[in-house]
Amino acid sequence: MTEELEKYVLSHSAPEGDYLYRLYRATNIHTIHGRMASGHLQGRLLKMFVEMIRPKNILEVGTFSGYSAICMAEGLAEIAKSTGQQGKSIDGAKGSGDNNVVGKVWTFEINDEMEDFTRPWLEGSPVAEHIEFRIGDANVEAPKLGVEFDMAFVDGDKRTYVETYEMVLKLMRPGGFILADNTLWDGHVTDPAYDHDQQTQGIRRFNDHVAQDDRVEQVIIPLRDGLTVIRKKGKVKYDF
Repeated sequence: MTEELEKYVLSHSAPEGDYLYRLYRATNIHTIHGRMASGHLQGRLLKMFVEMIRPKNILEVGTFSGYSAICMAEGLAEIAKSTGQQGKSIDGAKGSGDNNVVGKVWTFEINDEMEDFTRPWLEGSPVAEHIEFRIGDANVEAPKLGVEFDMAFVDGDKRTYVETYEMVLKLMRPGGFILADNTLWDGHVTDPAYDHDQQTQGIRRFNDHVAQDDRVEQVIIPLRDGLTVIRKKGKVKYDF
């Protein structure tokens, strides 16, 4: 996408808001890999996915600076507001945190050096009550929560994407959605020059694994660095 076309797309998409704008700017100023943050376009897409899926519990693997977690929490806040459910309990949620709020993003960051930057931004956000931030390995810690998830956003270590996917799928309700980021990896997935790159190999293994997995259906969206939308098959109970 050209810079001109990207500007056009953003100008015709919902605004990210001042808080997220300031967070994205701070991320790029104070961290080495600022472009890892979801940013305006993907952030608005994540919020819209939440509003479409209407999850009670969201699992995020890879918090980084907190941009994506806030975007998903904004979707939860909109749902709570529109349904008049503020202050009601989350079904099935166990563990620490404020469980008197409908909808929660349980977000894990394995790099403890990010905590001093990320935690103040999450706790100072307008949707902080919808976010539970944990430092630790999600592959180890998330199963201990005792929570069934309706949606997940995977943006962690590319070398272990398959292992993370298997962990998340076990915690996901039938009909739940997993969004996996960076699945085109700057086009490296089809570039022989990156055949020996460990992260590229991890993404390739993941893409092949999901494509052959009859427990799910999936589609890759060529947005930014590639976003795979995965739906877990199974009997789904609808409320309508």
